[in-house]
Amino acid sequence: MDNDRPVVGIVGAGRAGTAFARVLQAAGVDTDLCSTRPPKALRHHVKIYAPGAQAVWPEQIAERTLRHGPGVVILAVPQEELDEVDPETVNGTVLIDATNTWQSEPLPGWLQAAVDEQLPTSRAIAGRFGGARTVKALNHLSHQQIEEAAAYQAPLAQRYAAAVATDDDEARARVMGLLVRAGFDPVSIGSLDAGRLMEPGGPLFGRLLRRADILQHVR
Repeated sequence: MDNDRPVVGIVGAGRAGTAFARVLQAAGVDTDLCSTRPPKALRHHVKIYAPGAQAVWPEQIAERTLRHGPGVVILAVPQEELDEVDPETVNGTVLIDATNTWQSEPLPGWLQAAVDEQLPTSRAIAGRFGGARTVKALNHLSHQQIEEAAAYQAPLAQRYAAAVATDDDEARARVMGLLVRAGFDPVSIGSLDAGRLMEPGGPLFGRLLRRADILQHVR
């Protein structure tokens, strides 16, 4: 790995997590991945599905991205498994919430309470992971669409758009910069509450969209 390359951490080595890793690696961003499996058990999987990425322990997931920028960790685990993620492992980072709620998925009590109150799930995740700054992004595209949409060599105006929602402007800027590097046209849609637009059933979910398509839904 080139020490001059930025590093991003990814929590979750499933289809979404490895798709994010492949896209970032292609764009010149190194990636660390962790899961519930120890690194030794994860390395073969990563070698196949995210070549060039590094398998690490969960407690290591923030280390290199904080040292080598941009200090970003992507949360890419099923929401039913969020209780298995120690919030302290992402302290000090910008946390991209790339998770979604599915009706058949049993949720942790703290997250189910937010769903029952009809709150955006990112609000509950921001509370759970209070040591990080939460940004909702990358969840409205499937793992197949992520790779189809990413075009880091294309001019910005010709790229597919990726929505970004957060209450933190500095974190927003950091994530939007990363998305530009990864090959997307990032579009700010407002606060974490606007993340509803990106959730399953929302107008942005599961669609390859351009900037104008997203902005027509933004108040």
